[in-house]
Amino acid sequence: MSEQGLSHWRRANVKINLNALSHNFNKVREYAPDCQVMAVIKANAYGHGMLAVAKQLADAEMFAVAMPAEAYALRDAGCRKTIVVLHGFSDIRELEQFSVLHLSTAVYQQSQLDMLLTHTLTAPIDVWIKVDTGMHRLGIPVGEVDAYFGQLRNSKNVANVYLMSHFANSDNINNESNNKQLNDFFKVTNDIDAKCSMANSAAIMKLPKSHFEVVRPGIMLYGSSPFPEVSAADLGLQAVMQFESILIDIKLVRAGEPIGYGGTYTSDTDITVGVVAAGYGDGYPRHARNGTPVWLNNRRCDLLGRVSMDSLCVNLTGVDASIGDRTVLWGDELTVDDVARSSDSIAYELLCNAGAAYGANR
Repeated sequence: MSEQGLSHWRRANVKINLNALSHNFNKVREYAPDCQVMAVIKANAYGHGMLAVAKQLADAEMFAVAMPAEAYALRDAGCRKTIVVLHGFSDIRELEQFSVLHLSTAVYQQSQLDMLLTHTLTAPIDVWIKVDTGMHRLGIPVGEVDAYFGQLRNSKNVANVYLMSHFANSDNINNESNNKQLNDFFKVTNDIDAKCSMANSAAIMKLPKSHFEVVRPGIMLYGSSPFPEVSAADLGLQAVMQFESILIDIKLVRAGEPIGYGGTYTSDTDITVGVVAAGYGDGYPRHARNGTPVWLNNRRCDLLGRVSMDSLCVNLTGVDASIGDRTVLWGDELTVDDVARSSDSIAYELLCNAGAAYGANR
């Protein structure tokens, strides 16, 4: 039996609401009605199942992935849409495969430029020059953009040249670095006749000047808010991943008795404790703090003690509950953002981990 098949043995489960995905995509169109959409579906579509998500987002003009293998898998599945590989190619073999499969590539270093200029390809490919305006991750300095653009535009191996950059602090809309990055990108693109892309989810919603011709939504597609102070519901987004399990035990724990590994929680009073069949083996964050919310029978119940591999404990004092009751770790009733805040993590990580544990493509 495959590893994905083994996930059926576990009581916790991930369900993907593709209708919610379409709803969130339509929100992107509302925020940026005049732009093309490059839907970001890297990391197995943030744990939601890349192939299923790509099929559902058929109206997107293009897709973005991180790794070449992700693009190959999309082509193998019959996806004919424009696919941009954000990490680009690392050697001649990958570059030739990009040509054969008609994949678009990001270019952000001299070695990639050299390969494109000196190698003969089967067919020319589209190139996105990645410009470092302040993220200081991938990207060429702003002072080198004109030279890169000119050489790529004149190369027989290149069909079209575009430009992109990436915000470092767009989740903090008042951070002055946003304006500095945007102004630097304006300066290097003003005199270049090419489509540009800079807006991620946060910028799509709050920085309309950054929309340019192509926007790149990621986390908002999956129903999570990119802003710590604004809920997904307030932004009109719907949860795409529903992460659930069941209650497998209920017990009374006396005052002063510790709960879980390490005894990290002790109550001053007698409490009713429920045991839920979900843990870090299912993608739930091990470092979720005491008090992290879990949804059970229309109530928020507090997490108690350290999360185990296959189980976690919640406070059921005053809650009408029975063994076998449905329990929501995150989803429609409880946002993944709430859980992430209580876990010193971010929704991106939680979604990816739960999706990986349960094979979100099914």
